[in-house]
Amino acid sequence: MEIDKLEPVRLGDTTQWIRVRARTAGQPPLLLVQMGPGLPMLSEVRTFERLLALEDDFTVIYWDQRAIGRSLRSGDAPGDGSRVEAMVGDTEALLAMARERFGAPALVVGFSMGAMIAARATARRPDLVAALVTVGLDIDGPAAEHGAYEFALATARSRKNRRAIRQLEAIGPPPHLRQEEFATRVRWVMNFGGARVGHTYNSLARGLLLSLLRSPDYSPGDVIRALRGITAAQAALQPELAVLDLTGTLTRLPVPVVMVQGRHDQVAPAAAAQRYADLLQAPGKQLIWFEHSAHMPHVEEPARFRELLATVRLTLPASPVRP
Repeated sequence: MEIDKLEPVRLGDTTQWIRVRARTAGQPPLLLVQMGPGLPMLSEVRTFERLLALEDDFTVIYWDQRAIGRSLRSGDAPGDGSRVEAMVGDTEALLAMARERFGAPALVVGFSMGAMIAARATARRPDLVAALVTVGLDIDGPAAEHGAYEFALATARSRKNRRAIRQLEAIGPPPHLRQEEFATRVRWVMNFGGARVGHTYNSLARGLLLSLLRSPDYSPGDVIRALRGITAAQAALQPELAVLDLTGTLTRLPVPVVMVQGRHDQVAPAAAAQRYADLLQAPGKQLIWFEHSAHMPHVEEPARFRELLATVRLTLPASPVRP
């Protein structure tokens, strides 16, 4: 790997960590904005390299966002106010840094909540973004909550899963603003394959823990902080995500947009994605369905996802990129 550098960056009011990787210098920059709430990205470097090999075609920027993963080690406390707004500002600052370093706007790929943050940053600074790819974009918070709850409860009843029925009926329909309610709904949506086909909450949690433990970017203390930080981020961000509605606040993006949507996604529902794609004004807009995926098409159908990004790369401006 010609470029493989872990470094701290000052974004907004906190110190955050990125890893920049490329097989050869001079490849166009690609910023990955992780899903959440609270999930780290530096721990995904080896998985992404194995499944997607993005470093062959891009200079990839992996990023642990504010108060997440390794970025918790600085001890900086996030300021008051909207955490989502701060994360959008961080994204703008990191994109500006990438533009200055590489001399070209970045391709931005955002996942779930990260896709929403990336879209809002793109709307504010389209000069820093060559194209935007969203994966399982968070669009409509109330619709997503109700759809996920109804899916979990209907599946529990059809399978006669008494434990699931009891727990889901106990929390009642959304909004689920308390951490215990949110965690219960998420657990059963995952257990029934609504987040990743063929996986459960426990299998996904084990995968996260192993990725943290095996990553060279986290000390044992970082691992403990990262796991605790997930719960803290969920508590901080869930009230904002529960009322999210891009259909009323973000209907135009002045860069090419590719929306990637899993057909079986029960976290960011397919119906909301279709409605938003019909509404959104953007040059070269595409909605691409991954028929065998839920909320994580990039790891559920990695070969097709890699091919898609390679195609997007061909459409990027032919401006030279500084090594």
